[in-house]
Amino acid sequence: MPSQKTSLIRHAKLAAWACRFTAVAIPALLFAAWYLGTAQLVLFARLDSEAIRSLGMFKTGLAMLLSLLPVLALARSLFHVATCFDCFAGTEWFGSTLPLALGKAGSWLIICGLCVLVVPTLIGLVLTWGAEAGQRTLTVSLSGDGLLAILFGSLLWSLDKPWVKANELAADNARYV
Repeated sequence: MPSQKTSLIRHAKLAAWACRFTAVAIPALLFAAWYLGTAQLVLFARLDSEAIRSLGMFKTGLAMLLSLLPVLALARSLFHVATCFDCFAGTEWFGSTLPLALGKAGSWLIICGLCVLVVPTLIGLVLTWGAEAGQRTLTVSLSGDGLLAILFGSLLWSLDKPWVKANELAADNARYV
């Protein structure tokens, strides 16, 4: 029967690989959907495929690139979370790598949340750029997932600072012991 420590190490390694896989899979699936022509800007702009064809290649491509911003920020955050799990798997709970990775994961998650709130507006502006009066669209999205990403990212980012201070205090105390 494995000990509790080996079980923790095994689960931390599994979680790290799951984060890495997810960080690669989500953008890859989005690119595959675009390549196969099945992605329609339905998520943000609510357009059908005929309307997308009438917009032109530049506007459609720019809108697709903008829709990729939250996904890339989330993927970057997941890679930093994987580094945190690697530290847990290596039993480096109080090293300098873990709080740094935790702070970076939080900051990228905040960026992801901000992108989730801003990108729908930017996509609407890009898609209706140059349209005649009355055909322009301005959308404002205030979604719970964006706000929760900002909140959770702020939590991770704020945990970075006390963890670094605790490491410094532990190192200072180790000199006296």
